[in-house]
Amino acid sequence: MTTQHIGRALAALAGLALCAAAAANEDRAIGQGAFEKACMACHGDPPVARAPSRAQLAKMPPEKILQAQLSGLMALQAAALNELEKRAVAIYLSDIEWGTVTAERADEQLAMCENSTPLTAAAFDQPHWVGWGLDAAHSHFQPASQAGLTAAYLDGLELKWAFGHAGATTTTTQPAVVGDRIFIGSPTGAIYALDRKTGCAHWKYATAGEVRAAIIVAPRADGSLGLYAGDRKGWFYALDANSGELLWRLRPEAHPWAMITSSPYLHDGTLYFGIASFEELAGGSPSYECCTFRGSVVALDAESGARKWHSYVIDEEPRPTKKMTSGVQLYGPSGAAVWSQPTIDTRAGVLYVTTGDSYSAPAADTSDAIVAMDLATGAIKWHKQMTADDAFTTACVAPNADPVAKEGCGPDIDFGSSAILRELPGGGRILLAGQKSGVMHAIDPDAEGAIVWQKRLSPGGVLGGIEWGFAADDEHLYVPISDVWENRATPGHAGGIYKLRFADGAEVWNTPAAAPDCTDIAGCNAGQPAAATLIPGVVFSGAMDGHMRAYDTATGKVIWDVDTKGSHDTVNGVPASGGSIKGAGVTVVDGWVYFSSGYGLFGMPGNVFLAYGPKAAP
Repeated sequence: MTTQHIGRALAALAGLALCAAAAANEDRAIGQGAFEKACMACHGDPPVARAPSRAQLAKMPPEKILQAQLSGLMALQAAALNELEKRAVAIYLSDIEWGTVTAERADEQLAMCENSTPLTAAAFDQPHWVGWGLDAAHSHFQPASQAGLTAAYLDGLELKWAFGHAGATTTTTQPAVVGDRIFIGSPTGAIYALDRKTGCAHWKYATAGEVRAAIIVAPRADGSLGLYAGDRKGWFYALDANSGELLWRLRPEAHPWAMITSSPYLHDGTLYFGIASFEELAGGSPSYECCTFRGSVVALDAESGARKWHSYVIDEEPRPTKKMTSGVQLYGPSGAAVWSQPTIDTRAGVLYVTTGDSYSAPAADTSDAIVAMDLATGAIKWHKQMTADDAFTTACVAPNADPVAKEGCGPDIDFGSSAILRELPGGGRILLAGQKSGVMHAIDPDAEGAIVWQKRLSPGGVLGGIEWGFAADDEHLYVPISDVWENRATPGHAGGIYKLRFADGAEVWNTPAAAPDCTDIAGCNAGQPAAATLIPGVVFSGAMDGHMRAYDTATGKVIWDVDTKGSHDTVNGVPASGGSIKGAGVTVVDGWVYFSSGYGLFGMPGNVFLAYGPKAAP
């Protein structure tokens, strides 16, 4: 090539670079204008409650931000923007280059296991973990014979392998462990079957949406093993646990905003699980006719998927109520989502679910409540409301929302975690439920929910109080505290964990949260919203500062502390990092500890699943 040709080529490349830069600047300019028009009211500085800050949005892939506007949670809020503007908003907000996530997903290299001996029902004779709360009473307690781990051996754990979820900024699913397999739900819409000690893959099944619900595995009538889980698009799946082949699937609730975050519980051949939704986000849109979703519980035959019953926690169907000043029709009653696993009471022949807030005022009397349903029919036997008049949608906090949509707003302090059923020393029983209000409630399940005691553990709030769950042994409760939102204003003042005697609520100890080591990072705080996991002598609690800590149950002293922040090499070749820990607790099986790290919505983003096992002998 002559010098003249080289000069022309360089000039052309320089021109292309200038054009690309100009196009990028134009995208950002369009994006800034569109953001200020449609998004600034909620995502400004500071953001409104439940809205990620600009700094947190910057850590999200632009494709994820675009998808949220096209068909996700922000579809209604972004309805006034055209597709070019929506894409430009995504580019403007994100610090990640467009196309990076697509490349990561294409580059996922599952290391397939060389051997795949089929699992049989005999695997349940070995240590295992199935579901969210582990037992019908939802104790979140793993006995010594299953845990294979004591406080003395915590320092003998090391990170054995990590698994990355391409493009995700949050990962919260509770996995199941049976035999040599671990089954992991993915925030990118998949279920994986992996070897629990190496992370090699047996199979992958693509789901319609994110799998946040805990996974269960159980024997079927023909001797095979079935896997059961729901996703955030509202689909429920039954798969062959050995092959990953679909046995059946259905979407039990037709409402477009319905989702399944509840783990199923399998009892006597029937799967019981709750239905939730994020329609309360849609309620912030000035054009949305809010709201028509009602929380419910579904009972399905595990073999066929046939519906046995479907019971709404609000009996009355939504009807037109009032109109916004713009003329948009509003509806009610609505809301009372069921976010968590039902608690099964075989002695009384009922199940108990805790419910979310209402979406319409006046609030239904079964919202923010504990509801008892007949196991055979789904009929509501009784309910006990803990917070009245808690009607909440994002219209309550959006500055530009219609004033009519703001009428009757409540504090948004619903239940996000399951109730725990316990036996009392004198032969009675007690049902315990922790609320985002920061209050632990103890009621008598045999006296239609009569209050036994109530104890406030924290100020509570929108992301506060007792969020994802607590654990119990035969005498005590172990209760982590969230208060994530409140912590934004006062870093270091959220979190902590309590040990209470459940017979009377007496406090045994209270260990305050550790001071965060990352307050310079957006989303870092001391809150402990993740579910607790209990084994004999040890309670595990993850925090929004990226640390997983284990506490001595006798003293409350921290005896194991792992910082998950930063990058991790993964067995599937996906770039991964840890962040805030929120959602599922740890899974402890046969001396191994498994959990996820990353919560990008209100915390520090991350996309990694971590497996800790015994250190190799020197």
